[in-house]
Amino acid sequence: MLAQLVEEVGSRIWWAIRRYARDDDHADDLAQDCWKVILDRLHRYGGRGSFANWAIAVSKNVCRMRLRKAKRAGIQVIGLEDAAPVPDRAPDPEERLVREEQRAVLDRALGELPDRERDAIVLRILEGRTAAETAQALGMSVQGSRLLLVRAISRMRAMEQIQQLALDSIE
Repeated sequence: MLAQLVEEVGSRIWWAIRRYARDDDHADDLAQDCWKVILDRLHRYGGRGSFANWAIAVSKNVCRMRLRKAKRAGIQVIGLEDAAPVPDRAPDPEERLVREEQRAVLDRALGELPDRERDAIVLRILEGRTAAETAQALGMSVQGSRLLLVRAISRMRAMEQIQQLALDSIE
């Protein structure tokens, strides 16, 4: 049952906390810590509302508390926008660097979306779930989930960093 729960909610939690992490590996570590806290506090979930929303809220709080603790300890926290890309020995480092920068822009843009809209994009586009599966995971009708996805995509298209990303890819 736990494996099914992690499969259903895990990616939504990961994307919700991604903006608090330095990189994808750090986000993976934070997600594991979040699951520990979720399981420890499971008895506090009162059954009101969606479990996924409750778990995402707990996860965001875990990340915020970790950031505060790190700042108090004097540890420098590097955000996505501050991270300098490090070229590696891949066959085409320039192309890989461009993809990493594009990914960082998309990660930040997803982080700016409201939770439900981000969840719709993660479930439907990034995970490739069907419209019915997405609707079920969001606890709404198929038509409602489609409208939510359209609204999320429209909101992302209106973001300046996404428009710049599109212009850069044309050049």
